[in-house]
Amino acid sequence: MTVDPGRVPVRKLKGGALMPAIGLGTFGSDRYSAAEVATAVAGALEVGYRHFDCASVYDNEAEIGQVLEGFPRVQLWLTSKLWNDKHAPKTSDLPARSPSPTCALTTSTLTWFTGRFPITTRPVST
Repeated sequence: MTVDPGRVPVRKLKGGALMPAIGLGTFGSDRYSAAEVATAVAGALEVGYRHFDCASVYDNEAEIGQVLEGFPRVQLWLTSKLWNDKHAPKTSDLPARSPSPTCALTTSTLTWFTGRFPITTRPVST
């Protein structure tokens, strides 16, 4: 069974972007290998999913990126996150991902780059 991605409900964000309301979270590193999560992403693409919620801390972005390679980027909504232990300037993913965020997904850009929580798990010296 496949779903026409054009029939998936969307939410219009303040900036005007249309985010698919149904997506696949790719956390699974506590139970599944990166290859198994990537296989799930491939299956989700086949049945019509276009929204994928990722994070570098899941340690599977490279494998997911291989699955997404060659798929039309404009059809995808890709999210990744700044993790709690990366808030300090010397440990941050942010400089490498700005102003055009990229990640191990091997795409040119993410659709959305967000903070996982508005707190840090390490003290930040000023």
